[in-house]
Amino acid sequence: MSTETIPHGAPPAGAPASRGAVLNQGVLGMVIFIGSEVMLFASFFTAYFLIRFGVFGNAWPPIASDGEPFELPKVITGVNTFILVSSSFVIWWAEHCMKKGDRTGLIRGLMLTILMGATFLVIQFNEYVHIGFTPDDQAFGSVFYSLTGLHGLHVFVGLTILTFCLVRAIHGDFSVERGYTPLAAGSIYWHFVDVVWVILYLLVYILT
Repeated sequence: MSTETIPHGAPPAGAPASRGAVLNQGVLGMVIFIGSEVMLFASFFTAYFLIRFGVFGNAWPPIASDGEPFELPKVITGVNTFILVSSSFVIWWAEHCMKKGDRTGLIRGLMLTILMGATFLVIQFNEYVHIGFTPDDQAFGSVFYSLTGLHGLHVFVGLTILTFCLVRAIHGDFSVERGYTPLAAGSIYWHFVDVVWVILYLLVYILT
């Protein structure tokens, strides 16, 4: 009797490759973890709405400590949003290359995704430096920095995961035959981070 085991993330012999084939314990664990993260962000968005409609009411945007309304850099943040959303398509392309056996495409896609995510964080940090208010500047300042800072932390975690995936890809890991669970889980997490930012950008920056 054969004792050969099927690698995590790989379909059984002869079975067609599909997203469903990689829904093993690792990917399922990431999905469950993201579910808990959704609840975490939901609590922060709830706090934002309570401040938006409960504390300030119709006086929006609120007045900062210098007597002027809070101003958010919508244009540059819109560009930053485009960069982050585009990175989701890049990581999808990297996965697609891996499934076709194109390791060079996989590595380049991971590198570009990491570069775009790092660029997002640099632009976000530059925004903090020049935005003109601090987390101590009334309730709006606190909830703004809490939301964007929490998201930035998740971007950093995502970059860490993708960096580990890149190192493994460079060393020859990840294929349909041998499995690619870490890459699939990291990709799902990155898509989640991007979706959260789009919601955050629309609610906090645009619908003010």
